[in-house]
Order: sequence, then C-alpha cells, then structure tokens
Amino acid sequence: MKNKRVHYLIIICIALAILVPTGQAAAQGGEFREDFEDAALLGWEHSEGISVSEGTLLIPPENFAVRFEGAPGNSFEFEFKRSGPGALIFRYAITPEGEYALIIHNQAIALEKGGEGPPTLLDESPWEGSTGKWHAIKIQLDPAGQTVSLDGAQILSTGEDLPLRGGGVGFWVEGEGTVGVDNLVISGLPAPQDGQVKPPLPAVVEEQTPEPTPGATQEGEVSVRDLITELTSAQANPADLTTFLINLGLSVVLSYILSRVYVHWGSSLSNRRRFAANFILITVTTTFIILVVRSSVALSLGLVGALSIVRFRSAIKEPEELAYLFFAIAIGIGLGDNQRLITVIALAAAILVLGIMRLFRGRQADFNLHLTVANSGSPRVDFDQVVDTLQQNTTQMKLIRFDESEDSQEISFLVEFRDMGQLKEAKSALGHLSEGLQISFLDNKGIL
Repeated sequence: MKNKRVHYLIIICIALAILVPTGQAAAQGGEFREDFEDAALLGWEHSEGISVSEGTLLIPPENFAVRFEGAPGNSFEFEFKRSGPGALIFRYAITPEGEYALIIHNQAIALEKGGEGPPTLLDESPWEGSTGKWHAIKIQLDPAGQTVSLDGAQILSTGEDLPLRGGGVGFWVEGEGTVGVDNLVISGLPAPQDGQVKPPLPAVVEEQTPEPTPGATQEGEVSVRDLITELTSAQANPADLTTFLINLGLSVVLSYILSRVYVHWGSSLSNRRRFAANFILITVTTTFIILVVRSSVALSLGLVGALSIVRFRSAIKEPEELAYLFFAIAIGIGLGDNQRLITVIALAAAILVLGIMRLFRGRQADFNLHLTVANSGSPRVDFDQVVDTLQQNTTQMKLIRFDESEDSQEISFLVEFRDMGQLKEAKSALGHLSEGLQISFLDNKGIL
C-alpha cells in the first residue's frame, strides 16, 4: 500500500507540472513563443491600460501592445477572446515602409496593407463576431502570397507579392469591450535587418496630476497610505507570487515523495525516517533561495560566499545519505528556476531506476531495530534457543556480533518487526527462556 501511495503521488506531480504553465517566453530554434505569464511584459511596448491576468493579455479599448525584438517571422498564430463589439487589430511586418493589418470586428475579418497613402484592402471575409469565446488565428506568409485561417479553416487568401518583411507585431483594440490575447507563436524568424528603425507608436494621453485636496499631507509628511505603498512597491506582482506559491507547493510534494522513497528503498542503517524528515525543509529552503537570487547577480555572488562559510555540522555517516541530500537540493534548484516539468521528470526517472535496481537485487534486509541479548551466570541460555525464538517472532533477522566467555554471553542482531505487537511477542518469548536474560532494543529505522 505504501509503494502504491508513492506511485500515485508521482503521477499527480507529473500531471501538475504539465498542466501548470511555466510562464517563459523564448525565441529559439526559429520560433518565438509568448504565453503572457509575465505581468511585467518584458520586451513589449504598451499603453498604460494593458494588463496581464491568469496568463492572458488584456487589452482595453483604445490601448495597444507592440513588440519589435524577436517579432519578425513568416507565420503568426495567436488566440483571442472578445468581451464586446469592439474590433481587434493585429498588425505585423511593422516597418517604416508600411505594415499588414488583420482587422477582426463583428461583421467581417479583413486583411489590409498600409503605407504612406490610404490602406489597401487585400481580402475580406464575412464573420458573425462572437463574444466570450476563444478563437485561434493563423497567418502564413509564402512567396506566392499569404493566407489567414480562423479556428483551423482558411478564410482569407491573397496572391500579392510580399515586399514587406521583418518589422514588429502588435495588438490594438478599437470600439467597446476588452479583448484577451494568449499563446502568441511566431515561426520562421529571419535574421535581423541592419539599420531597422522602429516606427512611431500611437500617442498615449498622459494622465494629468490631480490637484491636491484639502487635508492632504504636505511635502515632508508621510501618511499611512504612503507607508503602505513604500513597503509594497518592491514586492512581487500577483503573477510572480502565484508562481512562487506553486513552486513551493511542488517542492513540498516532491520532497515528500523523495523521503518516502528513501525510507522504504534506502539501505542505510541509520534512522531513515528521522533523516528523511529533513528533505522537505531542505527542498523548500533551496527553492526559496533560488527564487530570490536568480534575478540578482549581487545576491547570487553573496549566496556563493555564504555557502563557502556555512556547512553541515552533522556528520554524514553513509554515502547514500549524501546522495539523497544532493537530490533534495537539486529539486529545490529546479523548482526555484521554474523548471517544473524537467524537475518532475528527473525525479520520476530516478525513482524508476531505483525501483528497477531494487527489483533485480530482490528483497534486501530492511532492519528497523538493533537487538542485544546478554546472559551472565547460570543457567546459560543456549545460542540456538535465542536464534529459534527470534526467527519465530521477527520478520527477518541478521547476526552481527556474538561474544561468549566463561561467565557471560552477549549476542547482537539486526531485526525487523512489522509493528509494536510483534516486538512485544518477541520480548515475551525471550523472557521465558531465562529470568536473568538481559534484552536491549536500540532504535534504527523505527516501528510504525
């Protein structure tokens, strides 16, 4: 039953790591992906009304978000959801010479080409605009022209030669209703063009500073609201805090799985239950440290200096203990760097290898107590009587020491008991052998 619980926990953690997005946007291998998990929108230029909520870019009316770095490509894909009758405009190949614009509104979806003069309509398709539903758009640029697909079905096509290449991409919303955008994928990234100039962005009306109201604090005075703002200004944004909590939760679950594996499959003779209880604290601490220092070079260097001073004060008795400690730290580092899937896969692979090795080795001794039987004077208990009694009342046993002299006899065993009841039965059976028999039990792994 215990092994089944460990297996179930592994499956749950793998599912969580796959379902929870990692929130990383990267342009590599000729492809750029943006899941909008980063509320800071690094690399994007946008108006003040833009926000990110639950991995979705929210664009209110008369707002925009534009990206130039890593944006040029031959294929553009994204998902959108409208909350009102407003129009979503996706502009791509934004260059000083012109741009392409895909306009999505209630009656139709149109593709236009803009330049110095009035925009040119390339193609248009009727569409009954829906709200509150996600739709997928894909734009493919080919030497013969370009095509636009909506939810997997081609709706627009143009055979015009495509002189506009490179440039940036951006989203605009006009009319009423906020539009959500997610899962932007740009494929076929060409080499950046030398001397490329960013076109001017739409003007954003600056907010006017309100006049001070009567009773407001004067310069030099600090109000309670100002103090709260100052204390929270350097804190993580909600998206980062959510990621932090998810990673901490995963660190607890994965370290607990590792501790169960060590207790049930480890071969150390020390108290494995007590030692494994440290895995959760070590993993959570490592996750917290990496999450804090990964964005600061100064803190990273300080961490290296601190680790050179601080070291484990408790002796590591066996190499297996050190190996599991390193694995707990590695889990913390992986989750601290937001590499959830890789960390879960690494833990699952390690558990699989340990399981296979244990299967081929067969069942090994999993002793949980040291037992010492001492007898002095007479009548002396025969050695075979002690062994036969223990064989009948233990799950398994192993002789580790036997001392005998003219006046005394001492026998030491490693034994395993299923539960406390079996321990009591063994103690009672040994006591019946001789009233002068001395019995000592020393905890090794512990009894459930």
